[in-house]
Amino acid sequence: TEAPLLAALGVDDPAVLEPVLPNLPVTGAELAWAVRHEGALDAGDLLDRRTRIGLVAADREAALPAAEALLSGAALH
Repeated sequence: TEAPLLAALGVDDPAVLEPVLPNLPVTGAELAWAVRHEGALDAGDLLDRRTRIGLVAADREAALPAAEALLSGAALH
């Protein structure tokens, strides 16, 4: 499991350990991990393939700004 490695992402920025959406268990650290270590290249890849947030259209729409911010480098140190 990558859980300890995901938790380590929160050392410098504890906010990444918070859920991307209040009602979903996916954290910013999981999105960052998908970009850094799994090669996710766009928001669709993050939301639809790496986390499955995209299975619910309303959740996908709500999480899209967080995914785009992360991809733009705002959350990648």
